[in-house]
Amino acid sequence: MSFQEKQKKSKKETMKNEIGSFNKKSNLAEKVSSNLKKLKLNDLCVLKISALGPKGIGIDEYSYPYSVFIPNGNLGDSVKAKIIKMNLKEDKYAIAQVLDVMKKSTLNQNSQVKPDEILKVNIQKLTSKGAGVVELNDGFKLIIPNAKIGTNVDVIVTRIKSKYAFAKTTMVASNNGISARSQAVATTKKDLLESKLIEGSKYTLNLPKTGKYLEKYGIIKLDGSVLFLKLSLGAKPGDKVRIKVSKVNNKFAIANIVQINPTSLFKKRILVQNSIRQMIKNGMHLGEKAVKCNARMKNYVWLKKQGQNQNRPLIKKERHIINLLKTRRCLNKALTQLSKYALKGRTFLFIGTKKPASGLIARASLFSKTSFFVNTRWLGGMLTNWKTILKSISKIRPILKEKQKIVADILDKRQIIKVRLIKKALLLKKKSQLILTKGRFLIDQFKNPQTKAQILEKTKALSLKRKELVENCYSLLSKRQVLIAKRRELMYQSLVLKEKGLQIGTRYKNLLRELIIYSKKLRELKYLLILSNEIKNIKNKAREENKEILNISYPKVKELVQSSFAGSSILPNPPKEILNLILLTMKNKYEGSYMGTAEIAPLDMANVATKSATDTKVIVVSKLISKFSRFGPYLKDLIKKYEENMTKIQTLLNNSSNILSKIKSSLNQYIDLKNQLVSQLNNIKTKLIAERNIIRVVKTKLKHFAAQKRLIKFLPRLRYLATPLFTNKITETVKILMQKIVDPKLKYPIDNIYDEKLGSNSKKVAAARKKKWQRLEKYFGGIANMTKMTKSQISKNVAIVVGQKEEINAVRECQKLGIKMFNIVDTNCNPSFADHIIPANDDSRNSIKYVLNKFLIRIRLAQKLRQKMNQKLRQTSNNTQRTSSRKFKTSRVG
Repeated sequence: MSFQEKQKKSKKETMKNEIGSFNKKSNLAEKVSSNLKKLKLNDLCVLKISALGPKGIGIDEYSYPYSVFIPNGNLGDSVKAKIIKMNLKEDKYAIAQVLDVMKKSTLNQNSQVKPDEILKVNIQKLTSKGAGVVELNDGFKLIIPNAKIGTNVDVIVTRIKSKYAFAKTTMVASNNGISARSQAVATTKKDLLESKLIEGSKYTLNLPKTGKYLEKYGIIKLDGSVLFLKLSLGAKPGDKVRIKVSKVNNKFAIANIVQINPTSLFKKRILVQNSIRQMIKNGMHLGEKAVKCNARMKNYVWLKKQGQNQNRPLIKKERHIINLLKTRRCLNKALTQLSKYALKGRTFLFIGTKKPASGLIARASLFSKTSFFVNTRWLGGMLTNWKTILKSISKIRPILKEKQKIVADILDKRQIIKVRLIKKALLLKKKSQLILTKGRFLIDQFKNPQTKAQILEKTKALSLKRKELVENCYSLLSKRQVLIAKRRELMYQSLVLKEKGLQIGTRYKNLLRELIIYSKKLRELKYLLILSNEIKNIKNKAREENKEILNISYPKVKELVQSSFAGSSILPNPPKEILNLILLTMKNKYEGSYMGTAEIAPLDMANVATKSATDTKVIVVSKLISKFSRFGPYLKDLIKKYEENMTKIQTLLNNSSNILSKIKSSLNQYIDLKNQLVSQLNNIKTKLIAERNIIRVVKTKLKHFAAQKRLIKFLPRLRYLATPLFTNKITETVKILMQKIVDPKLKYPIDNIYDEKLGSNSKKVAAARKKKWQRLEKYFGGIANMTKMTKSQISKNVAIVVGQKEEINAVRECQKLGIKMFNIVDTNCNPSFADHIIPANDDSRNSIKYVLNKFLIRIRLAQKLRQKMNQKLRQTSNNTQRTSSRKFKTSRVG
């Protein structure tokens, strides 16, 4: 084999090893997460008692992610047990009941101490964390936290293990509210200030409610001494506070309030444990190969504590394991500093070109506003040679603007759809929970045979009642229909009677008119008869008295009347109206009809004639009047005829009035009947409405029973439904729905933007330009919005780098420009290059996601706080401007 072939072989082997190492990392993370098994109620499990707690309670600390308590257990025994109780909220634990002892041990018999035993101990050593160590017989150790060397302490044993035990100092409580551990802090109340309150030390106490409080200080009396406490952070009497002693004297001490309502050590420990468990799940503890390790990362790696290779890095499967306690501290420091930068309004530059990091970095920059990213390739001089890069960005800037608009619209739509899906899922959750609760209740009811029989009887009774009510309703409806038919008949009859009444009324009116006409004619005829009789009498008298009667024509009579004719009496002509009547009567005699219309007033013409006749010997009469005196019998016949006609009309009038009165009475009867029918119909309607309401109630009850039956049948199928019952499952189901259904429909062909821009060019030119623009977009798409910034503003950026070794050029450029850096550092990186480091696995997607999510939360919170602060400043400035303008106006008016 040649030298070149050997080189190629070695390169292939190294590549294989690197790929294998990356796979091993992921496998290790999966194994750690799979080992943390989950327990459920009534599960049977094998437990090993690794420690003894107070009252002889056995504890299994390592088999599961939380402690399992076993009452009346022996140290070292392996036990078959059943889980009775679980608490998975804050302090996670489980309680188990022993079913069988599988393996017994003698550790409990050989142990030198027992739980809840009180011992007097002299502390000889201290650990690195400040815990006291007391060595007993056969190398058995007693560990006491917060102890002091050389003090005699009363301690209570809290937890026993195979080679060591934990104990805590007995508590001494004073009347003023201070609680402290005995001996380790102070043995008596008199020595409280002398030995316990040490300068620079911190203590927790409850502020007494009955104490002296000045403006800035609170005075707490101890036995023979005084504690002056500076009141700050809004502390009130009765609050639990953490204090720091600044000065101590024989008679008094001064302290400051550091924290209000401090978390206990136990809670802190739980928080740390939970965070480290999450880190382990995400595979943050897995470092690079030991061969590639950087010497400066030694402080951030787990070290061996025993054996020949003590204080050397711990290697498992040829890999270093990162100390997650230190990563947690570094992460907290980095987060505080990052939130400060965000409050100042600085922009962020996310850098990461690795495959697992590229997508996450783009997402993080999108969600954190005023931030940029580089996730494909870091070109040399991307920040240092900013002028040339600006030119290339300006070519693709309009395309990027259009793309950003399209992406923003798609994201808004996606968010709206996501919110709707979550709401629907929550509704399904509520409904499913209701169904389950109802189902359980019904099953419990149907299990009891008495309740079941009662329910069945109720359903039968309700169904019978419903049938009866329905029959009653049908009978009422038939009655109603009959009454409505009667009502229609009455209405028809009343209409017929009304028509008859109208006809008879018109006839009655006509008869009345005829009667009035006849009465007028009778009156006229009677007057004419009187006149003819009078003229006849005058003639007869004149003959008796031997007087001459001269018959002259009508005009001559007029002349004689005008010229006073001596020795003669003239019978004057009647008025025109009477003359016309006379003429008409005379004419009608011969023609056979009488047509008199004018009304005649009673005249004293006869009396005048008689007067004139007595005085003279000659009587002058017109020929017409002398002829009229013969018409007496004719007038009498006419009067008789008219009287007969009038009597007939009167009888007809009386008959029609009788008929009309009968019609009126019948109509009144019909109206009464109609009112009765309407009242009956209203009663039937009210009855029907009442019965319908009862039927509805019965129907709802029957439906309820039917629904209960259906629910009982449906309950076995409920487990096959895809209804999310927990919030984690809701998010998972929504994610799956978004990925499979929503996201494919929301895809937009972004290449259409290039086609629209290059539509006027030839195919060859368009293809070349499109390729060029796509390449530029690939490299500079994340920093396109940085074009508005100057070089001095860019130096105020904050860089978040993932994978220091791959992004070494970016790191050097950031150092050159003085940009602050936050680096996720693996065991093969140099921590001195970055301002803030987070020692973690930079090859795992989950570990990068964990860190970036923490960063995102802090950045967004700080940005929101900054917005609120700016709003308040604007409001205050506006108010000051208004007040100043008002003052200026008032001064001008003055």
